[in-house]
Amino acid sequence: MTSPSAPPWWHELNEAVRDGAESSPMRAAEVGPILAGEGSAIPAAERDPMPAAEGDPVLTAEGDPTYADEPLSEQVIALLDDVEAAFAVTGADTPGWEDPHLGTDGERRDSHDGEYSRCLDPGKYRILWARAKAWTQVLIARGWADGVEIMDGARVSWVLEPLADRYRTTVLRPRRPGAQPLVLARTAPDDAAGSTDLTAGDAEVPDLVVGIGEPAVVAQDTDCLCDACDAGSRELLEELDRTILSIIDGSFEAVVTSESHSERTSFGASSGSGRDDLEEPIQVTAGPWADGWTPRELCPPIDPMDSSWTEEMLREPWPTRLLDITLAVLPVPLETRINRLRPGRSGTLTSYATLVDPERAITAPLDALENPPEGYHRMHRSAAVTDMDFERASSAVRSWLVHRRSGLQVAASHTPAAPGAEVHLRVGIGPLRITAPCRVLWVIDEPDRAGFAYGTLPGHPESGIEQFTVTRTATGTVGFHLDVVSKPATWYARLGAPLSRIAQEIITRRYLRALSLPARR
Repeated sequence: MTSPSAPPWWHELNEAVRDGAESSPMRAAEVGPILAGEGSAIPAAERDPMPAAEGDPVLTAEGDPTYADEPLSEQVIALLDDVEAAFAVTGADTPGWEDPHLGTDGERRDSHDGEYSRCLDPGKYRILWARAKAWTQVLIARGWADGVEIMDGARVSWVLEPLADRYRTTVLRPRRPGAQPLVLARTAPDDAAGSTDLTAGDAEVPDLVVGIGEPAVVAQDTDCLCDACDAGSRELLEELDRTILSIIDGSFEAVVTSESHSERTSFGASSGSGRDDLEEPIQVTAGPWADGWTPRELCPPIDPMDSSWTEEMLREPWPTRLLDITLAVLPVPLETRINRLRPGRSGTLTSYATLVDPERAITAPLDALENPPEGYHRMHRSAAVTDMDFERASSAVRSWLVHRRSGLQVAASHTPAAPGAEVHLRVGIGPLRITAPCRVLWVIDEPDRAGFAYGTLPGHPESGIEQFTVTRTATGTVGFHLDVVSKPATWYARLGAPLSRIAQEIITRRYLRALSLPARR
């Protein structure tokens, strides 16, 4: 069973889409999470502490522009039901589990220090292998594909190498012309017991890498499977189902160049920086595996170069920010009068930290986002937010919910984030525990653009600035953007630079998923 306490996600999704937001037990992912107030699907510990303002819009399926999910077709439902039936056999020895951080009162507790960098029961993640086996059996039984088992996963060619080593790999080659192969690669030997100490260099956890095409392009890479990030098996299986279904359904597209990359399915879209080591551009588009099959419609692409998204990025150049900081120290009446004389400015929409302790100055140049200094690595990632409206997503970002859902411990001087606030992000245990102090540099509060940026303080293993931005286009599309400029700042960060980049990629993926994955009761 996918979960002993809830119907399969696809039946829940269809019920939510058809019935709208009338039934409170529905998943927040499909009915739009309410971050404050009674009846919220998000536990009280993760809700925005700021009360809803009078006149705030009531979120309904009819009025929410992000509520665009179409019901899954009968053919998709039948396919997923077949997979669930097969999984009852293949997964008989790998039972599911609930979110261990969710209490009986429905509130989600913070992770304990001891949960970081360990996995007390690595064997439970074999449930991913069991789910992949169920998919394999169904697709072959339907006559849609021929399968081959490759015991040495290193023999399978990938356009860009996944993060983890690969072992037994299943390659399913569809019989229908135009469809793309499905690659399911295990990240540990079949007989591996798994590692409880994830800090060891040879640590193994039974995870799964999903690829599309030959040579394969990564469609779903490995994730952090430490106990602190454990949100239950249901979330893992749903993400895996959606990825495989998108490839089978013909609703998956990936484009990777040296300048940018983008990926989209019927469930969402993302984009980001490219790969400098890429010699030729890559584009892979899935086609349906079955004759007479109608693919689900892809989400609109997020193109950073597209004019509709250009204004959502770092719109104010550093000289403008410097002027804002200078004006902020003036008396309010004088500041307001000067702002009225500035083109397009009736007041300051972005507020900046003005009181900086010289003993605790940030360790990166303030203009690093626009002008990355030599030695700094720049990264941009964007994703469509399909499960929250603009106001709720903005509140989730400013209340540190994105960080907490990504498995980080957060100790902030101000919630919501405010200019000048200090936040300590913690991960690890004992001597391996890392505390990353940051200061909020500016907070963005505009009608269609909200978020904040923080800079690293002394003691942070990295030196840099990171900005979290939620945007809304004229058509109502909500996006979540991460802009990062950083370099190692400590000896251990420099020594483990390649691993640091992998860790940064994993935590970035978790950031982007934080506003899109369902919030369970």
